[in-house]
Amino acid sequence: MEIGSSRRAPVISSLHRALLALGIVVSSYHVRAGATGLVERVVFERRDGGAVTGELNAATRAAILPLVLNESQG
Repeated sequence: MEIGSSRRAPVISSLHRALLALGIVVSSYHVRAGATGLVERVVFERRDGGAVTGELNAATRAAILPLVLNESQG
């Protein structure tokens, strides 16, 4: 997943609680500064190392989206 934000603070810090509650871990994380803010690239996987698919994928996106939107507006 790639998250773009006009803020200079990373969004990933606000996502940890929601991800852990779903049993999701961050397997890879990269951040770069762009002209208008940060671009974060995050790869998620289940705690057991499996892929995030199906209902878990939908639940992960549903948990992340409001957090990302709040961060980008604040």
